[in-house]
Amino acid sequence: MQFGLPIIATGSLAMAAASLYYATCSVRSQWLGQTQWHGRRDRNAVALTFDDGPSPDTESILDILAEHHLRATFFMIGREVESFPAIAQRVFAEGHEVGNHSYSHPRYLFQQPAKTRDQVKRAQDVIAETIGARPRLARPPYGVRTPAYFSATRALGLDTVQWDVAGFDWKRISPNQIAHNILATAQAGSIILLHDGDSSGNRDRKNTVEALPLIIAGLKERDLRIVPLSQLLRESEFTCAIKRETHS
Repeated sequence: MQFGLPIIATGSLAMAAASLYYATCSVRSQWLGQTQWHGRRDRNAVALTFDDGPSPDTESILDILAEHHLRATFFMIGREVESFPAIAQRVFAEGHEVGNHSYSHPRYLFQQPAKTRDQVKRAQDVIAETIGARPRLARPPYGVRTPAYFSATRALGLDTVQWDVAGFDWKRISPNQIAHNILATAQAGSIILLHDGDSSGNRDRKNTVEALPLIIAGLKERDLRIVPLSQLLRESEFTCAIKRETHS
């Protein structure tokens, strides 16, 4: 019996750690705040989303999307918008949706609340000043959400959108493997995660660019239409993805 309390304490700590991980890191978790991670399952439609840009590779992705008359959502890092303002402007000008992906891509879990709020707001301001529109959607770096993150997004009127299918294109894998990762798991309502930039600035996204036509063709073969993210999500919650700036 003398070992009972330590065992119970250890078990409680493990449960607490597991709960913390689920609440903050699980794509599907709703514990800390409302999060969308897929769209309607009753329509044969999916949405393409790209994180960590803009970057020079974003332009090649835009060319492919234009060739196929498709629109996607780009969750932009504020720092990268400052580096490539013309590319960010092109994304918006060509009818794609723009989301807030923080200013410098930190992991919010162990960050001070004030710094988290600054990350979200600073990105929002940079994007708005650059493209003339305020995002209505946000995606936290690494998918990690905290109470401070939700406090910041609520204050700015941002809705959080995660994903249910990933290409894992941040790994060193081939275009064929990226496409396979998507096509093996995509289904009606899927929100697909790809990357048009690299938050660390160490790698290009050429393999993602090469994979994109394969993904588009594969989804078409499966009768899965690619639609804008805002169209995929329930209209009652997300009537539009961005709101144009008004100037007095």
